[in-house]
Amino acid sequence: MRLVFVHGMRQEGKDAANLRQAWEESLISAWKELGLTKPSYTLEMPFYGDKLHKLVEEARGDSERILMRGEGNEQTFTRLEEKLILAMAEQEKIADDEIYAELGAEVVERGAVNWEWVQAIARILERKVPGLGRLGLSFVRQVDGYLTRPHIRKAVDEMVEPHLLCGSTVVVSHSLGTIIAYRLLRKAKKKAKVPLFVTLGSPLGIDIVKRHLRPPGLTVPEGVKRWLNGTDERDYVALHARLDRKTFAEGIENVSDIDNRNDAHAIADYLSDSTICWRIHSAVCSPQTDGSQPR
Repeated sequence: MRLVFVHGMRQEGKDAANLRQAWEESLISAWKELGLTKPSYTLEMPFYGDKLHKLVEEARGDSERILMRGEGNEQTFTRLEEKLILAMAEQEKIADDEIYAELGAEVVERGAVNWEWVQAIARILERKVPGLGRLGLSFVRQVDGYLTRPHIRKAVDEMVEPHLLCGSTVVVSHSLGTIIAYRLLRKAKKKAKVPLFVTLGSPLGIDIVKRHLRPPGLTVPEGVKRWLNGTDERDYVALHARLDRKTFAEGIENVSDIDNRNDAHAIADYLSDSTICWRIHSAVCSPQTDGSQPR
């Protein structure tokens, strides 16, 4: 059986082999905790992190400056970036009083323009939400870059797509990787043969993201036999704990009570969840099944 990992945003500068090993070690450790032996599989992880970062920086400028204060830094946000940041602020219940305090009296007096307001929210989010300080709010640029800029999407897709079309494959994706994998599996139709598609910490349920995935309508890709979505309710990227007919489409099984440790979006914790790791193990061991029932 083939097992393919599709990583998420802000992985630039990492060693591809080390990243793949870290994901695998999280799974193997979780299997061991459940008394499961490591099955036989071929493991792949297409690494697009450096390419995505380079193309986004070329298109938008230095992402490290987007949250900085001061004259000459009137960075604008795209509609998708604004919507993502505002949705995160709503999830974290950031009040207007906090935003005014972050803006400062001088800015408030002259009337904060939209980019300053969104910047202030982004800075508050980085301070308040565990994990965001590590990622940086600049990750919204990578989501925007992939979904709205055809040349960036094409470059990333060309690196990932071949790994999804080589026979029976269990696909495990995280964060932005869930969007990439979903698009490519839907495009592949029956050419993809996926007994189990796993999405972890997925932003697929966010309205502004869904708008960029239509048409056609949102649905389980034809080549996917079973779709398992896992979410920690505190995940600041996923925002929606479940992908179902209200938030995305029918036919998706959800594990929405995952309790990650310090960082609610951490892939290592997602892969260590007993249900998630069991289902991956079962699907890899028994390609003729969907991995839904313990043996």
